[in-house]
Amino acid sequence: MNFSEVFKLSNLLCKFSPDGKYLASCVQYRLVVRDVNTLQILQLYTCLDQIQHIEWSADSLFILCAMYKRGLVQVWSLEQPEWHCRIDEGSAGLVASCWSPDGRHILNTTEFHLRITVWSLCTKSVSYIKYPKACQQGITFTRDGRYMALAERRDCKDHVSVFVCSDWQLLRHFDTETQDLAGIEWAPNGCVLAVWDTCLEYKVLLYSLDGRLLSAYCAYEWSLGVKSVAWSPSSQFLAVGSYDGKVRILNHVTWKMITEFGHPATVNNPKIVVYKEAEKNPRLALGRLAFPPPRAAPGPSSTTESKFSLQTLKPVADRANPKIGVGALAFSPDNYFLATKNDSIPNAVWIWDIQKLKLFVVLEQLSPVRAFQWDPQQPRLAICTGGSRVYLWSPAGCVSVQVPGEGDFQVLSLCWHLNGDSLALLSKDHFCLCFLETEERVGTTFGRPGDHT
Repeated sequence: MNFSEVFKLSNLLCKFSPDGKYLASCVQYRLVVRDVNTLQILQLYTCLDQIQHIEWSADSLFILCAMYKRGLVQVWSLEQPEWHCRIDEGSAGLVASCWSPDGRHILNTTEFHLRITVWSLCTKSVSYIKYPKACQQGITFTRDGRYMALAERRDCKDHVSVFVCSDWQLLRHFDTETQDLAGIEWAPNGCVLAVWDTCLEYKVLLYSLDGRLLSAYCAYEWSLGVKSVAWSPSSQFLAVGSYDGKVRILNHVTWKMITEFGHPATVNNPKIVVYKEAEKNPRLALGRLAFPPPRAAPGPSSTTESKFSLQTLKPVADRANPKIGVGALAFSPDNYFLATKNDSIPNAVWIWDIQKLKLFVVLEQLSPVRAFQWDPQQPRLAICTGGSRVYLWSPAGCVSVQVPGEGDFQVLSLCWHLNGDSLALLSKDHFCLCFLETEERVGTTFGRPGDHT
């Protein structure tokens, strides 16, 4: 495992291009585009103000930079560096900006969510979409790029409009049976739209492309409800994380719950492997804890107890957005595993076997987990906790890797390259790339925790 040199960064803005050839990063008002293989600077663009958001077009030919404070979006071309586009929303302001799937239209959301402006880079035409709703996830595109679903709020009621992305014509418009819609997301196959209600009311609705209500799911009433939602890559399962600390798995045939995964503070099953991070020596910071005892690694981190207690966080009852419930969900790309995090047990990541519908592994860190993300090519999970280490798990084992360099490089976020052979590690003011072994050496990499530091 190798690391690149450390580069400057602002606002954690660092993204690989969709084709995997380029790496874009921001330093204040400058946009830097590097070659992924050599990390040589290919283009350096200067924006009019500090960049607050960047996004690649789907074909990796353009990149947009949003400056929300100024109500500005600037678009740069990699093929024609001298060409650029400037979009000024003026007094309407700007709170969000994104590409359409064709990479030739930009959707800007104005302040107070008064409207969405659709700008065409080809024809310079402008279209307006009224009544967008201010919610967690109000816009979602099908994976094939043909349709866009938009959450709307008009006449004190929630609605969803489905648009054809090729000409922005309205395909379907229907109201939803929600009190205060919180988010929408297409299934990966583009056939079903999941809609979930505010956390004050537990409700998940499934709609077909033509607006028919396929099913409505409610696990309980009179308590905080849905906190996170994730589709499996195969579209067969919908995982719903709730404030009661459980994940409920819905199937795509009947849309009924097939199982629920709890996140208790104590792991009672002696067959479950628990990896517990332990400060041992400079070369080994992730001890292995395995059950039953014969498989346990020697040293201070091993135990022969039949149950294992995880560190919990007591939520503050008199404040909004309490640290309880399942706040993060992610399926592995092969559909075999589901990684979850219960916010009241902030140091642990739970990994579930989706084929057998049971708990597979628990990873407990010394610090609260900041982010985790699956390798796009294989079941390998990367985790960061805001410290100077990055953690990697695969079915073969777990490793902890110290980020080299002067000073303390605190990894606050991370993102995988498309091929899964490198990982961008982001700190407050810097970033670096971590290059992983090729597929033939994966078994060696994950066989002995702590070998690669």
